Amino acid sequence: MSDDRKSIAIVGMAFRFPGDLSDSARFWEALKSGEDLISTVPKDRWAKDTYYHSRRNEPGRSYTWSAGVLSRIDEFDAEFFGISPREAQQMDPQQRLLLELTWEALENGAQIPERLAGTNCGVYVGIASNDYIQRRIDDMSAIDSFTATGNTASIASNRISYAFDLRGPSMSLDTACSSSLVALHQACSGIEKGDTSMALVGGVNMLLHPFGFVGFSKASMLSPTGRCRAFSADGDGYVRSEGSAVLFLKTLDQALADGDPVHAVILSSGVNCDGRTHGIAMPSPEGQAELLESIYGSGNLDPDRLDYLEAHGTGTVVGDPIEASAIGKVLGVARTGDPLLVGSVKSNLGHLETASGMAGLIKVIHCLKNRGIPASIHLERPNPNIDFNALNLKLVTEYTQLSRNEYPLRMAVNSFGFGGANAHVLLEEYRAPDNSSQESGTVATLPPLSPLPPLLLSARNEQALTVLAQRYLDILGKDEAPAYSDLAAAAALQRQHLSHRMAVF
Repeated sequence: MSDDRKSIAIVGMAFRFPGDLSDSARFWEALKSGEDLISTVPKDRWAKDTYYHSRRNEPGRSYTWSAGVLSRIDEFDAEFFGISPREAQQMDPQQRLLLELTWEALENGAQIPERLAGTNCGVYVGIASNDYIQRRIDDMSAIDSFTATGNTASIASNRISYAFDLRGPSMSLDTACSSSLVALHQACSGIEKGDTSMALVGGVNMLLHPFGFVGFSKASMLSPTGRCRAFSADGDGYVRSEGSAVLFLKTLDQALADGDPVHAVILSSGVNCDGRTHGIAMPSPEGQAELLESIYGSGNLDPDRLDYLEAHGTGTVVGDPIEASAIGKVLGVARTGDPLLVGSVKSNLGHLETASGMAGLIKVIHCLKNRGIPASIHLERPNPNIDFNALNLKLVTEYTQLSRNEYPLRMAVNSFGFGGANAHVLLEEYRAPDNSSQESGTVATLPPLSPLPPLLLSARNEQALTVLAQRYLDILGKDEAPAYSDLAAAAALQRQHLSHRMAVF
């Protein structure tokens, strides 16, 4: 890494992934136990029978509805964000989900939203789907003054800036499946250049219209067997999925100075494009390799220090061998030690398209924090078109615990768009200095207080306050509950105090 490159701290994170995964403990258990979270598009999304046909070339039809999905996507607490029911109805659920996850990511990072108001905090969002407006324009009489702002991709980021009164750069990016990691790279670049001192970064994808399924069926991109079999001999395409994640970033120096939690550290990131290939949707091993060379070569980053690479790994016949070739030629064969471990979370979650980079990144954060790598599933037979031995790569086919050594763990994430836009991010495990009580992802430990301070809780309404109180009760009742003084301090000092409040003594 070059000396002038700033390390970026991932201070807060929040996510919703297929199977309604939104809790770190539950997410990690799902990956560690090798859960398959693919199901099918719910019957209330659209007339599935009308748009289905098993024959690939049947006009206007999809040959699969297999997908990783979220439930209750119609639910949204509009009042919490000061939005009227009429406006909320016109808002793309992607915008609604991003607002919710932004609040959760700030709370997860011990940030008080009202204190960010008026700051130069940037917002960078990867988003492409226009499924919701495709549904709305079926009835032109339903269009009103909120339709445009509710369904324009630019507003997905701008609405976050508006809702939280953030004055830094605010942009939505569409590079297809690499969108969220390209957004992350732009955020890191903005922080490094001083365009913003901190940033919210997200990616989102929702499956709300059959158009995408029909289009990708005609391109034969979707798996007819309904699973992402990354790097497998049985790989036959990918499975569409929906979900979202939002991160809150600062420079590592600033995060430590502010006493913030640190989940992981971003050491480097980069983007490029394949240029002209044999077809606009055909990936390039040279283009992908050039990106890796630019990141690891210019930053003097030792391939032997890389402990794991979370691949794009969609399970397509063309894409997997090309990606493996680029990884192996730049990083695998350059290693003097063990083969580079490679896997893909898409085997569990499916392909979240514009949010897929965030899914891989969230997995890697958890791998760093837990010092382990879950297996990629559906990998009975490795792809015979990939010479893993010659490329010095090894697929993770069983849970692999990593030992602690003198160096922090390093892991990377690949993400590629089907138009040739590539992105790559390198992360490092955060280790608190020996003289610091701060631990990764936790608040600083406080000395015992006597008498015990009250537990101060607040919410927007009485029902939400009751739910919040129950969650704290559940936390306090666990065998491995955090110290009460720490919990009370966090509730009092690292949460925004809302209109309905209670003090528990």
